[in-house]
Amino acid sequence: MQQLKILNSKEIKKIKELVTAEFGAFLKEEYAYLQNEKDKVYLVNREITKVNLNNLKIDKIGLYFAEVQENQARLSKEGAQLLRLQNEQLQNVVSLNEVETKSYFAGKDLDKDLGEQNRMVILEHGQDILGCARYKDKRILNFLPKIHRGEVIL
Repeated sequence: MQQLKILNSKEIKKIKELVTAEFGAFLKEEYAYLQNEKDKVYLVNREITKVNLNNLKIDKIGLYFAEVQENQARLSKEGAQLLRLQNEQLQNVVSLNEVETKSYFAGKDLDKDLGEQNRMVILEHGQDILGCARYKDKRILNFLPKIHRGEVIL
């Protein structure tokens, strides 16, 4: 069972700053943020703060939003979709064509020139958000979990 920590406002502010710096926006709704020992952040209803989590054996809870490290937040697929749902205008959104999308779902890195700056990007195909990936050295590094990989029906 994982140990989850309810984040305080200072820790939430840091996550907000990281996501806003990378994508130009943050979630508009208020959530409680839980973090596990692997630095994964989950979103839950704020009412959870009234429960003593130490007395519970929890396997899964909430929506996996992001993995947060010292100077970077890598959004999950669902986290990227939620961010886009609540914010029309985001920065660092990369549109993929059909060939690139199929290659991405096959688990391959994508060669794409987006400039010199290394950063996190949100990938989209049409109106669909595919997830979040790292852009580094003119390549989009694939972070799509194996469970989501396979043939794509476009």
